[in-house]
Amino acid sequence: SLSSSLLVLSLRRRVGLERVTRARETMAPKKEIVPGSCDDENNQYFQKLQWFKYGDGGHMSLKLNPKVTLGAGAIIWGFVLWSANDPEGSNERISMWKTWVTEEWTWFYIASQNIWIALLIYLLCSKYRNIRLGKDDEKPEYSYLSWFAMLFSCGVATGLFYYSVAEPMWHYRGWGGARWMDNMNDNDKAIHAIMVTWFHWGVHGWIPYTVVGALMGIMSYRRDMPLTMRFCLYPLIGEQVYGWMGDVIDILSMVVTLFGVCTSLGLGVFQINKGMQRLDQGMYRGYATIDEDDRAGVMFDSDTQITIIWVITCLATISVVSGINNGIRRLGEFTFVLGMFLMLSVFFMGDSMYILNALTETFGYLIWWMPKIAWDTDSMELLGDASEGLGGAPDGLGGGKGWMDAWTIFYWGWWISWAPFVGTFMAKISRGRTLGEFILGTLLIPSLYSFIWLGIFGSEGIRMDRRAESEGLDCGAWDGNPNSIFSNTTNAVRLWCLGTEDILFDQLASYGNQGFGDFLSVLTMICLVLYFVTSSDSGSLVIDIIGANGIQDPPTLQRIFWALSEGATASVLLNFGGNDALRALQTVAIVGGLPYTFVLFLMCQALYYVCQEEMKDIDIDRKSYASFIFQFDHTNNNDYAGGAVRILEAMFMPFLPFGRICAKLWGVDFKGQWTVIGAVPFFTIILFVSLTGVERQMKMLGGALYILYITLIAVARYSGRDKIGVKRGDLITDWVLSLLLYFLVLPQLECEIAAADAKGEFNEVSVVEADAVEVDEKGIALKRIDSAI
Repeated sequence: SLSSSLLVLSLRRRVGLERVTRARETMAPKKEIVPGSCDDENNQYFQKLQWFKYGDGGHMSLKLNPKVTLGAGAIIWGFVLWSANDPEGSNERISMWKTWVTEEWTWFYIASQNIWIALLIYLLCSKYRNIRLGKDDEKPEYSYLSWFAMLFSCGVATGLFYYSVAEPMWHYRGWGGARWMDNMNDNDKAIHAIMVTWFHWGVHGWIPYTVVGALMGIMSYRRDMPLTMRFCLYPLIGEQVYGWMGDVIDILSMVVTLFGVCTSLGLGVFQINKGMQRLDQGMYRGYATIDEDDRAGVMFDSDTQITIIWVITCLATISVVSGINNGIRRLGEFTFVLGMFLMLSVFFMGDSMYILNALTETFGYLIWWMPKIAWDTDSMELLGDASEGLGGAPDGLGGGKGWMDAWTIFYWGWWISWAPFVGTFMAKISRGRTLGEFILGTLLIPSLYSFIWLGIFGSEGIRMDRRAESEGLDCGAWDGNPNSIFSNTTNAVRLWCLGTEDILFDQLASYGNQGFGDFLSVLTMICLVLYFVTSSDSGSLVIDIIGANGIQDPPTLQRIFWALSEGATASVLLNFGGNDALRALQTVAIVGGLPYTFVLFLMCQALYYVCQEEMKDIDIDRKSYASFIFQFDHTNNNDYAGGAVRILEAMFMPFLPFGRICAKLWGVDFKGQWTVIGAVPFFTIILFVSLTGVERQMKMLGGALYILYITLIAVARYSGRDKIGVKRGDLITDWVLSLLLYFLVLPQLECEIAAADAKGEFNEVSVVEADAVEVDEKGIALKRIDSAI
C-alpha cells in the first residue's frame, strides 16, 4: 500500500542519515574540550595574548596575533620581493652572511649539539623520564605506528632521498675526500664515508626537535599553556612572554621554520624534476630511449622546478586544510610504508649479507669515532691553504676549507631551522606520552631508522661504484658516451660520475631492465611527492598555529596563506640561486639556524627547570626578581626618568653603581674601595681602545680586560641573588647577562638590594621559600612564576 511504501522509504532515509552521521563522526571525531586546558581558547593564558578576530568561525574567518602574523609575514614577503627584484644582489648578500656564520660561529654550532644531547640523555636516564606530556591519566592519541610514521615523515622528508646515495658517495670519492682519510685504505674509506653520513643524519640532527617538542609538550599539555613557542621560555621570563619578547620569539620561529622547510622543498623538487625528465626521455643506463618528437619536453631548470613547487603546494594546501587526522596522518602513514617498501626492496635486490655486514661495521665505527667527529670544527682546515699565510697545513694534507660549511654546518643549521616546526608538530602528536618515551621515539628510534636507510642505499651505491671501477670505467673518460661509465657486460655503473639528482635513479635502474627501473623510479617519485606534501602541510599548519597564538585548529584561510607563502619563498630561492640553487638553499638554512641556536640554549635551560619543578626538586613558586631586566624602572614605582638616569650612569660610569653594590654585599675597608676597584679596569679599557690607532691589537687587550670586568659584575650579581634570596637563575646566566647588558644588570641589582634591605630581607643566606607549591588533585603544578632574569 502507499502508506507502507512511505514508511519503508522513511525508514531507509533515517538509516541512511544515521550511516552518514556515523561516517562523519568516524572521519572527523570531535574531541571534548576540557575547560582551562590548552584546547580551551578561553583559558587565562589565551586571554592575556593579543588577538585579531574576524568572522563567525567559518572557513573565511581570521583568528590570529596581529603583531606576530604581520611581523612574520612582512619579513617573509619582504624577503620574497627583495629576492625577486634583485636576485643577484640578494644572493650575494646572504652568501656573505653564510661566510660570516661559518668563519665566526662554527664552534658554537658544533658545541651546542653536544651540550643539548648531554641534557637529553640525562633526562632519559633519570627519574624525569616518567614525566608525562599531558595530565597523569592521559593516554596517547595515536598508535606507535601512526606516531612514528608522522614523526619520520615530517622530520626528514625529501632530504633522505636526495642524499641517500649521493652523500656516502661524495664522502668516499669527493673533493677533499671524507674527513681524516689521508692514511686509510679504500675499504676503511668506504665505511668511514657511510659513518660520516650517519653522523649528519643521526641523533645530533634530531636533538633540536626533541628539545622543543619535550618542552612544548609539558608546557601545553601538562600546564595548559598555548601551543606556541613563546611559552617555552615561560620558566625563564614568566609573564614577559606576553610582551615584545614573546612576539619576537614567535616571529623568529615562524620565519626560521619557513626557510628551513623551503630548503627541503628545494632539494625535493630537484629530485622530482630530474625523475620527470628521465621518464620523459626514457633514460636508461645513460641512453635516452624515447625520440625527441615523442617527448613532452620536460626540462631540468628553475622554471620547471618552480612549476612543480606550485603544483605540490596546492596539494599540500588541500592536505593542511584537511587537518592532521584526515590529511597529514594518512599521508604520513602511507608515505612511510611506501618508503620502507622501497628500502627493503633495495636490501633484497642488492647483496643483503654485505649490507648487513656494512651496517654492523659502520655502527661500530660511529661509536668509536663519535667523540672526535662530534666535536670536530675543522679549526686547522678553516685556516685555508698554506699559501694564504694564515697557518694552513704546510704538507697540503687534510680536508678542504669549504667542507665544513658545505656539510656539517649546513646540516646543523638545517636541522635547527626545522626545530620550531618539527618540535611543535611532535608535541602535538605526542600528547599523553612520557618524557622518556618521547625522547626514545624522537631521538634514538628515528636515528636508527635513518642509519638503516642510509646504510642500505649508501653501501649499495659504493659497492656498485667499486664494481664499475674494477671494470675500468673511468669518470675522466666521460665525454657524453654512456659506455665510459655504464658497463656493457654487467649492471655496474660509475655512480660517482653522475650528477647528484641522477645517482639514486641510476642505482635503482641497475637492478633490472628498463621497465623495472622505470617502475622503481616512479615509486621513488611518488615517495618524494608525498614527503614533499607532508613536509609542506605540516610546516604550514605549525606556522599557522604559532601565528594564531597556539590555537589547535586555526581558520582555513590562514592555513592557505602560509602554505602559499612557503611556495613563494621556495620559488624565489630557486630563482635567485640560478645554476647554484642548492648553494642558495644551504645558505638560507645556515643563516636562519644561527639565531635559533641561542633560543634553543634557553629552551634547554627551561626544560631542565621544568623537569625539576614537576618532580618537586625545586619549588615552582621560588623567589624571583621583582623587576625584569629590560625595564627602564627597576624600582617598579613608574619612575621612568629616574630609571633612565640609573641606566645611563651604569652605561657610562659603571664603577659607581658597582661600588655601591659591592660595598653593600661585602663591606669596605676604606670609603670608595669598590668604586676604585671598578673604575681602574673601566678606564683602562677605554685607554686601550683609544690607542688602537697606534697599535691595532690594543683593542684586543681592551676586549680581554672587558671579559674580566664583566666577570666581576657577574660575581656580584650571583652573590646579590644569594643575599636577597632570589632562587631563580645561575652563574652562567649572570655572566651572559653581564656580558651583554651590564648597564641593565647593575641598576636592577641595586634596586633589588635596596628593596630587600627595606623589607629587612637582606643579608639572609637563604630566604624562607614561599608557600608550598599549589597542586591539583593529580599532583600537577599550578603555581606560575614571574621572571628568572
